[in-house]
Amino acid sequence: MGILEKMRSGQDSTFMQVVMGLIIVSFVGFMGQGGGDKGSNVAIVNGVPITDIAFSRMYRMEARNREAQRGPLSDSEQQQLVEVVRSSLVEQEVLTQEARRLGVEVSDSEVARALLQVPAFRGENGVFDEATYLKKVSQEGTTQDEFEQRVRDQLLRDKLRQLVFLGASSSEAALRTAWIEDGTTVDLTVVRIRPQALEKDLVITDELRATWKTENEAAPREAYERDKARLYDHPEQARVRMIRLAVTPGGPDIAARLESVRAQVAAGGDMEALARAWSEDPSALRGGDLGAKPVGQLAPEIAAAITDLQPGGLSAVLTSATDVRFVRLEERIPAKVDPFEEVEQAIVDRLIREEKLPGLARDFAEQQLLPKWQELGAPPEALLSERGLSARPTGPLRMKDPGPLAPPAAALEAARTAAVGAVLPKVYDEGGMLYVVQVGQRVEPDPAAFDADKGRLREELLLGRRSEFYQAWVTDLKAAAKIEMLESVRN
Repeated sequence: MGILEKMRSGQDSTFMQVVMGLIIVSFVGFMGQGGGDKGSNVAIVNGVPITDIAFSRMYRMEARNREAQRGPLSDSEQQQLVEVVRSSLVEQEVLTQEARRLGVEVSDSEVARALLQVPAFRGENGVFDEATYLKKVSQEGTTQDEFEQRVRDQLLRDKLRQLVFLGASSSEAALRTAWIEDGTTVDLTVVRIRPQALEKDLVITDELRATWKTENEAAPREAYERDKARLYDHPEQARVRMIRLAVTPGGPDIAARLESVRAQVAAGGDMEALARAWSEDPSALRGGDLGAKPVGQLAPEIAAAITDLQPGGLSAVLTSATDVRFVRLEERIPAKVDPFEEVEQAIVDRLIREEKLPGLARDFAEQQLLPKWQELGAPPEALLSERGLSARPTGPLRMKDPGPLAPPAAALEAARTAAVGAVLPKVYDEGGMLYVVQVGQRVEPDPAAFDADKGRLREELLLGRRSEFYQAWVTDLKAAAKIEMLESVRN
C-alpha cells in the first residue's frame, strides 16, 4: 500500500497543505534516478551498487535539459556529462548512507506532503490527482514503492544538509571584516601587457632560425600537420559581384526591374556603378563586391548559380520570397594546399615568437616598466608608447566583486593594504597577460553604518559559509567512503 493511501483521510486537511521547509526537487528530477537491481553497475559505494539503469535515466534527463538550452551535445560534452551524472549519483548514495548512519528519519507524512506538491501529479483542477500520479510513475518504468523510496531518500539528504548547515556560524569580527570587504572600493591604474606588444624587440635572424631548428627539429613539421586544414589547405574560392533588390508585398514587379538592370550589365554596362545606384544590399557601398570567399561559404543559391560560369559571366535573376538578385562571377580561385617547404620559414618564425615573446614581455615588465614607474610615481608614458601600450584607470572596483575587467585577484588582494599611490611591487600574470598596477583612491565604508547593515550581511555571509562548509563536509565524506568507479558506462 502506498503512503498516500495510508494518509488519504488527511489529504485535504490543513496539515497536508503546510508549505514544506525542505526544498523538493521536481518530478522529472525524481524520475532521473532508476530503481531496482537490474542490469550492470556504474559504481559501487561502500558495497552498494549504482545501476546503469539509474545512470541512464538521469543521463537522459540531463542531456535533454542541456540540449534544450544549447542544442546538440558534442562528443566531448557527452563524455563530460557521463562523469558529471555518475559523480552526482555517487554523491547522492554517500549522503543517503550517512543520513541513515546518523539516524536521520523521514516520516510518511513528510513524503506525502512532498508528493502533493509536485505539479506533474495534479489534475486539471490543480489539485493532486492519485490516478495521474500512478500513471506518471508507471510511465517511468518504476513501481509506486520504488518511487516513494526515492522521494524519501531525497528528503533524507535535504534534512542532512540542513543539519550540516547548522555547523556554520559567523562571529562579530568576521562579520565586520566581511562588511568592510563588501563595501570597500579601490581605483587602480593598470597596464596590461600582451606578449605580442614586444614583437618589435624580437629580431629573428637567420642564425637564430638555424639554431632554433637544430634544437626543435620536428616542431615545424608537427605544427604544419596540426594546422594544415585551418591555415594551409585553401578551398576553392570565388569573388562575385551582386545587385539585390528587396521584395515588398503588394509592391511593383521587382523581378522585371532587376531583369532590366541585368540586361544593361549584359550589354556592357558598368555593374559596379549600377550596383551603387540600384542595389539594396550592404555590398552596394563596394559596388556589389562580396569579396573572395570559399565557395562552401556562399549562399547555396549563389554557389549553385555560379557553378558553370566563367569569370565575367552573369547568373540568371534569382528570386525568393524576400528579394531578387543576380551576380557576376569576377574571379575563381582554385583550391590550393601550401607545400610545407613554402611555409616552413613562416612556421619557424611563428613558433619562435610564441616561445620568446612571453619572456621578453616579462623582462620588459619587471626590469623596465615596473622600476621606472616606481621611480616616477606615475606611468612612464614614453616607455609605454614605444610599444603601443597605455596605462588605463579602472574606475572604482568593489573588492568583493570587482567585475571581469579587473586585474588578477592577487593584485586586488595586494591593493587592499598597499598605500594609496603605491605601485604594487610585482608583476601579475593571468592567462598569459601581464599586469603592472598602481593604487589610486581607496574608499572604505562608514563604520557608523555597520549596525544598520549587519542583519542583511549576516544572512548573506551565513549563506555563503554554509555552502562552503557543506561542500567541504561532503568532500571529506566521499574521501572516507569506499567508492569504486566501474568502466562500463552506457548512455
